[in-house]
Amino acid sequence: MNKYAIIDIGGKQLRVEQGRFHDAQHFAPVRHSLTSNMKISINRVLLIRHGSGVNFGYPWLDDAAVRGRILHGCFKKKLVIQQIHSKKKK
Repeated sequence: MNKYAIIDIGGKQLRVEQGRFHDAQHFAPVRHSLTSNMKISINRVLLIRHGSGVNFGYPWLDDAAVRGRILHGCFKKKLVIQQIHSKKKK
């Protein structure tokens, strides 16, 4: 299949295709409002390839959007690990 798009999510570029599953980690502004089976639309489309035609955006394509659905969220509380060293010299 020669139909795909390159989108910008949270400063990272991701190549997406229709009917495929993709992991996106950077939905920071709406992170806690995302639920399972929620439909989303991403307007930051950098490139669309359909067959032999390629459309580039400078920086994004106007009037282009990629629609998808959240299957499940994997947001957990941030884990902080610290190492404590003694100041006593050995």
